Amino acid sequence: MTDATEKTGYRFRLVNIECLPNSPNFNVIMDLEDSIEELLPYLAASLPGCTYTHGTGVINLMDKGHIVAVYPNSLTITDIRTHAEAEHYCHEYFQKIQEVEANTEDIEPVFDKRPSFSVLDIVRALPKTNCGECGETTCMAFAAQVFRREAAITA
Repeated sequence: MTDATEKTGYRFRLVNIECLPNSPNFNVIMDLEDSIEELLPYLAASLPGCTYTHGTGVINLMDKGHIVAVYPNSLTITDIRTHAEAEHYCHEYFQKIQEVEANTEDIEPVFDKRPSFSVLDIVRALPKTNCGECGETTCMAFAAQVFRREAAITA
């Protein structure tokens, strides 16, 4: 599937996952009308859990189990099930870009950012009883979900 959908400021298309040709899911390629290269340090400051090194031209992050890569002229989002889901994520990220662009004077740009915690750091903070209270069978499985932003730790 490669039909493109145009929106104000961007267009996106769903593409087959090359390494999984039989997968029912898709990857999204979102092409931006205008370059956001100057915004990357501000976006990196605003996107939780992302990785960014200035000069590489890419911000990487996990968002609810999807790998997202933000480039100066495009974004890619992995493992999307439907056109509606693609539209949702593209709209959400485009809004974030516009929000950051409108507020750069209030954002301290970052030029080198790494996630401040790992899956093992999250496991260490859990009771490690594998009680299942969180809905997962093990604390490690729950920690992986938290790391991928698919679940949240609540008190």
